[in-house]
Amino acid sequence: MEHLQCDLKCLSRDILADIMARLDGSTLASAACTCSDLRGIARNQWLWKQLCNSTWPSTALDEAQHLISSSTDGFRRFYADSYPLISIDHKDANNYFPIQPTLISPSNFALFIDVYYREKCIASSVLDAIPMETDFGQDDDTTTGLMSWVLNCPFKVVPSDINDEDIEDGDDGHDFVSLVGKADDRCNELKEGIRFSWVLLDKKRGKAGNLSSWKPLSVKKIWASNGDYILHFGCIIPVQESLQLPHNLAKCLIVARCNIEEKQGYLRWKEVSMHIEDTSGAYVNGGKSLTILNQALYCSRSNNRHAVETGYIQFEGRKQEIIRKKKLEETLADWLCISFEVVILLILGYRILPI
Repeated sequence: MEHLQCDLKCLSRDILADIMARLDGSTLASAACTCSDLRGIARNQWLWKQLCNSTWPSTALDEAQHLISSSTDGFRRFYADSYPLISIDHKDANNYFPIQPTLISPSNFALFIDVYYREKCIASSVLDAIPMETDFGQDDDTTTGLMSWVLNCPFKVVPSDINDEDIEDGDDGHDFVSLVGKADDRCNELKEGIRFSWVLLDKKRGKAGNLSSWKPLSVKKIWASNGDYILHFGCIIPVQESLQLPHNLAKCLIVARCNIEEKQGYLRWKEVSMHIEDTSGAYVNGGKSLTILNQALYCSRSNNRHAVETGYIQFEGRKQEIIRKKKLEETLADWLCISFEVVILLILGYRILPI
């Protein structure tokens, strides 16, 4: 029986490049492992740039070009780092962290934010630095004082580019939420339709990581408001023992608050923010948060979205356990105080009142 063989050398390099340009990232990486000819074509940054631009439209913005292209294998490395999600791997929890720099500045990082609905991008933004130094003055003493304040206060990032100006009435594709039913229906629609990407890039080392869970971890309606919903995204980050966090875990929580107009059903973003919590539910300060974000870039990754959700559920279970213990301790302390007061009243009453 005659076997048909395809000799890639019979095809021109342009044809091969055109074929590989139609592949997704994982298939392109697999094809590059087959032979030296395909590996040479797969190293073409233009292919990876097209993949990055289609996956994260924020990378196609003008302000993003110098941030990614300046690093070695810029777009290829960006895709490899950002496509899989951060997951918990307890076996390697102490192995993948590099030596941490003594001082991590918010200006070391860049953010690439993309919001999708039903696989269509509806908002994109690029931040050249984590927006916490924008109010620093020119005076060195003032800058040092504000930086010290940032590092020791609760950490929160609020990008100003993702807001209701990104979605206007009548824009093509922005009238997607048109449900008229109960609030639960809209919660389900948001949970099934909205996708969120929040990629953090270390500009000095060229290392990147997606801090979002891609799908919403939870969607809640704010009943006291008129059509407001809160969506939670994020990831669980294993941290080093030196940070002294409970269970050596931290939660990067991305909170998106939106409003759905009752009549037209347009979706408008009111606020998007990100902060770091420990398993006790407390906000982590700026200094530790920057260290945690830096460590997140070197955590284990997974393409299994279910594994990311499982890690989040386990984190919340530990959080509830700590909360229950705190409530129990507070209850016991209250009963001890009450018992002590009753004993004092009885003693005073015995001494003051005549027998």
